[in-house]
Amino acid sequence: MSLLATKIFLLFLVWYASISLTFSSSVPDEYSLSNLDLDNLVSDTQVFHLFQIWRKETGREYQNLGEEAIRFEIFKSNLKEIREKNAERKSASDYSLGLNEFSDMTYEEFSKMYLHETEEPMMEINNSEMILNDASCPDAPSSWDWRTKGAVTRVKNQGRCGSCWAFCATGAMEGINQIVTQQLVALSEQQLVSCSGSGGCKGGSTFNAFKYVIKHGGIASEKVYPYTANASACNSAAAANTIATIDGYHDWSKPISESSLRCYVYKQPVSVYIYGSRDFLRYKSGIFNGDDCSSISSSCKINHAVLIVGYGSTSDGQDYWIVKNSWGTSWGQSGYMLVKRNTGTTRGVCNINCYGGYPTKGKKEEPALKLATSM
Repeated sequence: MSLLATKIFLLFLVWYASISLTFSSSVPDEYSLSNLDLDNLVSDTQVFHLFQIWRKETGREYQNLGEEAIRFEIFKSNLKEIREKNAERKSASDYSLGLNEFSDMTYEEFSKMYLHETEEPMMEINNSEMILNDASCPDAPSSWDWRTKGAVTRVKNQGRCGSCWAFCATGAMEGINQIVTQQLVALSEQQLVSCSGSGGCKGGSTFNAFKYVIKHGGIASEKVYPYTANASACNSAAAANTIATIDGYHDWSKPISESSLRCYVYKQPVSVYIYGSRDFLRYKSGIFNGDDCSSISSSCKINHAVLIVGYGSTSDGQDYWIVKNSWGTSWGQSGYMLVKRNTGTTRGVCNINCYGGYPTKGKKEEPALKLATSM
C-alpha cells in the first residue's frame, strides 16, 4: 500500500471510529431489516445504522475496527448496487435484490468460497443412465409444488463450505424417498462431503454423490451424521447407519428442452446446475431472469448446484421454476428463488437447462410420463 493510500485509509478509519462512537452498535429491538426502507437510508450515518442492524441480525463479528471499516465500505457498495438494480424494475413480477448474510462480501470473495466455475460438473456419464430429451406429460397440471406434497425438507445452510453439490444431492434423494415411502427424512450432507470422495468443500458432483450412495448401500440421516461445514475425515460408524437408499439415477450432460425438464420436475424434485451471477447472490424476490448472465451466454458454464422443487406461472403469464437453495433462509424468498421458465433459449436462465438429473428408487405409480425417441 502506498503512503498516500495508507494516509487515506487512516483518515477513513478515524472517521469510522468517530461515527461508531456517535452511533452505538447497540440497536433497538424494534428495528429490523424487514421494517426498514432501504431507499430512504442514504447518508453515511444512516447506512452505518443499517449496517449495525444487519450485523445484529446476521451475528457478524469482526476481529478489529479496521476489518469492520473495510466490511462497511463493501456493504455500502453492495447496497448502492441493490438500489440501482431495484430502480430498474418495470413490473411487480420483476426480480428485486436485497441484503442477506453475504452483504459484507464482494462477489469475487464469495465466488472463491462458494462457487466453483466449470463447463462440466465432474459427470461420468453412462449412456444407459442418460434420460431422453423429449418427455411428454399431458396430465401434468399448470403448476406443481413438491413442498405442498411433503417431499421437501427445510431450507438448509451449507455455511462457508463449497458443498452445494451435496445439498442438491440430498434434496433430490429426500424427495424421491418421501414419494416412495411417504417418510420425509433429512439426509446427511456431511456424509457425502466426508465420505464420497467427490470434492468436499471445494466443489463436487451431485451425480457422483448418487453413485456413492448406491455403492455404499444407502445414506445416513442428518441427525445421525450432522453437518459441520468442513471436509473432516469420514465417520464410518455414522455412515454405516443408513436410513435411505436409491436404486440408480438419470442425468443429462447437454441442454434439454424446458418441456422435458417440466415433466421430470412433475415426477420428483430435480437436481440442476446453474451459474450463480452477481444478481443471483443478492436475489430477494420476483422472477429471476438472469439478465446479468450475458457473459456466459455462449457456453454451458456453471458454478452452483440447486434443486428444482416445482413450477408455476404468475397471473400475468410469467412462467417460473421454484428453486431451493442451500444458503439459509436469509437469502431469497426464505431460501427459495423463482427462476424464469420457457425463455425460448436453449440453455435457459443462467444455464439451468445444461446439466441435471434425479435419483431413482423402487417401484411406484408414476405420474403420466412418456419418453419419446431421443432428439
